[in-house]
Amino acid sequence: MLGTNRVMRVADRYMDARRIAPSTLGRKAVGSSTALERVKSGSISIRTLNRLLCWLSDDWPEHLEWPDDIPRPEPAPRERAA
Repeated sequence: MLGTNRVMRVADRYMDARRIAPSTLGRKAVGSSTALERVKSGSISIRTLNRLLCWLSDDWPEHLEWPDDIPRPEPAPRERAA
């Protein structure tokens, strides 16, 4: 389990690259516009924190390097088109 500071570093890098607000990221990633506020305050569940990090990894911009000192979750399997 990663600490909230590390998850926020990943989220901040993502938001800068995509030029989106914290509320937008929270809504897209975990369905809650207050998710990043809860990360910062430490009042987020481990499950939601992990969902956020996995979503960030799956939607990470190709041109942007993932932080070397933060383990990246394995990508979610993509469904094959029929």
